[in-house]
Amino acid sequence: MKTVLLTDDNQDMVDLVKLVLADSGYNLITAADGNEAVQICLEQQPDLVLMDIRMPNMDGLSATEILRARGFDKPIVILSASDKEEDRRRAGEVGCNGYILKTMDMAEVETVLDQYLAESGGL
Repeated sequence: MKTVLLTDDNQDMVDLVKLVLADSGYNLITAADGNEAVQICLEQQPDLVLMDIRMPNMDGLSATEILRARGFDKPIVILSASDKEEDRRRAGEVGCNGYILKTMDMAEVETVLDQYLAESGGL
């Protein structure tokens, strides 16, 4: 079973993603900020990370930059409410593999996970 780390400080969003992925076959773990995400990624090596941008303590782009510098090579996909071009550009610069909006059809989350995780051997 593939493990997905959802990093988001908004409990409603965490609950929504859990609901969307309830029957997907993925093991979902969570982190509330970038610091926690870095620690979990380095210790548990999840197969994919869904990363919010704006969080307390450490934002998602800084966390991604640290993870890439420390050799974490699994897909990191931004899941954000921000549609700013600057955020999209910066996400690419720090090593994110994709960018999806929280305002989109939440069924797209599972599609994106399937896409990236299938590239690494599927479920």
